[in-house]
Amino acid sequence: MPSIHADILILGSGFGGSLLALILARAGKSVVMVDRSQHPRFAIGESSTPLADRTLAQMATRYGLPELRPLCHWGSWKRAFPNLMCGKKRGFTYFDQTVAEDLDSDNFDARRLLVSASVDDDNSDTHWLRGDVDQFLFQLAQSSGVTTFQSCQYSLRQQEDQWAIKGQSDSREVLITAPFLVDATGSANGVLKFLNVSDQTHLLKTNSRSLFAHFANATTCEQLLQERSVDVRPFPYHCDDAAVHQVMPDGWMWQLRFDDDSLSAGFMIDQRFGDQHASPAFASSSAEWNSRIAASPFLSRQFANARIVRPESGLQSTRRIQRLASQGAGPNWAAITNTVGFIDPLHSTGIAHTLFSVSRLADILTATSDLAHRGHRLQGYSESLIREIQCVDEFVEGCYEAIPSFRLWCLWGMLYFAAATSMEQQPGDGLRDVSFLQTNDQPFRAMLKEARQRLAVARHADSSSRTAAEDDFSEWLKAAIKPWNQVGLFDDSVNNLYSKTAAPANAW
Repeated sequence: MPSIHADILILGSGFGGSLLALILARAGKSVVMVDRSQHPRFAIGESSTPLADRTLAQMATRYGLPELRPLCHWGSWKRAFPNLMCGKKRGFTYFDQTVAEDLDSDNFDARRLLVSASVDDDNSDTHWLRGDVDQFLFQLAQSSGVTTFQSCQYSLRQQEDQWAIKGQSDSREVLITAPFLVDATGSANGVLKFLNVSDQTHLLKTNSRSLFAHFANATTCEQLLQERSVDVRPFPYHCDDAAVHQVMPDGWMWQLRFDDDSLSAGFMIDQRFGDQHASPAFASSSAEWNSRIAASPFLSRQFANARIVRPESGLQSTRRIQRLASQGAGPNWAAITNTVGFIDPLHSTGIAHTLFSVSRLADILTATSDLAHRGHRLQGYSESLIREIQCVDEFVEGCYEAIPSFRLWCLWGMLYFAAATSMEQQPGDGLRDVSFLQTNDQPFRAMLKEARQRLAVARHADSSSRTAAEDDFSEWLKAAIKPWNQVGLFDDSVNNLYSKTAAPANAW
């Protein structure tokens, strides 16, 4: 049986694990990466943001990874890697589908919100076709000296100060040892389960499940709007070049369009107070999907000719997707964001937060040789990561609380945009040592807590006073976020079509 000893062993080879392996290998570490599955493979979690792009650009510079720099904008991506599938993302688009009435020119102004994230197409963010991007980063790690094992069935154990894996890959048995282990297995929680790290998902407020796939022949929102005589010319960008959110009576739907015109689409269904539409109410996932599409005239028109193209197994359905571990690192191990916890696709935080954690962990593992000091930094890494996941939970759960009021949904979303844009406006390498989405900004967190209390008052006001209650919440929130509002949020003159919210072009 061949025996391999490495400095660092990484379990899981999604984009986070592969990127970390790549950085460590370029820094001179010997790295082995092991995965029970193999590439290419379908994965969800595809929407980048200015925070994600800026973090990736800083990592490319800091760790000498020029190959990654083109992935930070849609324009440079298309020029450097024309065969690597992505999609253009100019911003965040929201449409109101909480009532059984189609969008048209008469009701449209009150039922839409567009928030720019990029100043133009060339500097646009991207949707990642994760199967392609994950494989690209995996192969880049391989070519940089990372030893990899795919489709590897293994068992994990600890031997004094070493981690050991005994497994079989390609009919070969292998023994791998390393003094440090990284868990990048995502929801599988390989190392966390081995260490019996306790689960604290019960602390999270968001409770949602998902139903999703990738589709061909889904009509664009812009075409559907034009068919109903909606003037789309005032939009700050083409509304489909975005993370499109269809706000539903019991959740929301994401729509991310790739450059091959396929569409990643999925429902997120709120389960906080019981799920009236959960299985076994439907005979199958397809039956539920069809029922939800049929309930909206807009979506019925959009998906009339759509067919599933990814994954091969068809429509995917989940139970509750939220999870949170009580620990994200120890003296000789660490886990990346998506292994420690996950909240919801809303606000597109997944890629950005994973890049934040990979960057921090890479700094610790490449710059810290003293074991006691490294252990101290790993403890801080773990505590910060868990706090940040809980903060994302607050941003997301408030939107679910706002439903079915589309106006309240949009108002609460301003809190996320205030946090994100105030970070995006920081110059230079200003993101390196800060918390994700202002998590450690105590005045911001106090304001967020009070906002949630005020949201509940507005949400549960009786019908006779609801409009006044929403007005009061809007006025309070406009004043409350002022210290973090650097991009003109709550500017009534733009009529919910924000263009000045875009991140500065080429600021990094």
